[in-house]
Amino acid sequence: MYARVNTIFGLRAKIDSGVAQIEESDRSAVESADGNRGLTTLVDPEGGVIVAMSYWDDPQHSSGAALTRAREGAAVAAGGELVAESFEVVVAERPTVPEPGAMVRMTRLQLEPTRLDAGLAFVRDELLHRMSAGSGLCSSEMLVDRKNGRLLLVTTWADQDAADRADALLKELPADAAGQAGTTFPRTESYVLVRQSPRSD
Repeated sequence: MYARVNTIFGLRAKIDSGVAQIEESDRSAVESADGNRGLTTLVDPEGGVIVAMSYWDDPQHSSGAALTRAREGAAVAAGGELVAESFEVVVAERPTVPEPGAMVRMTRLQLEPTRLDAGLAFVRDELLHRMSAGSGLCSSEMLVDRKNGRLLLVTTWADQDAADRADALLKELPADAAGQAGTTFPRTESYVLVRQSPRSD
């Protein structure tokens, strides 16, 4: 499975309009497109950021003209600019279905392309294992851009307390272990789940 991550950097005053455009107009077009396997919408109201993550059985299916128009329309509605990224989904686990309003952490990692497998194993076996041991984890995904060594670790938490505990775990990771795996952690972004469509992983 593949994911297209569309991030809109909009105006705070227009974020609700951008979300409404996605949910009331664009969602049906995305979910009915050939090869689509779901759509997740996230928002950072304070930062003026919307993230629409669509999932596909083939990355080519995410590039249709109608889908491009929908993305552009959402960016206009939010008064912002759109940045699109494409990834392969290497882990998709959903112990429980998260409710709208759940807290989402999107951790961006950089992996050394020549040590990609070691980096992926470190994130899956060390970081995700630690997170899964705690309570409140609803879902987790690892999205990788193998060409550029970029990884998104997307975790959804039942509430703010659970998300805060995950943040603390990330800070406690041994720096030497991450370095040996060729992994660095540029930043973690915080969002609220707007809606997540059912999909078969």
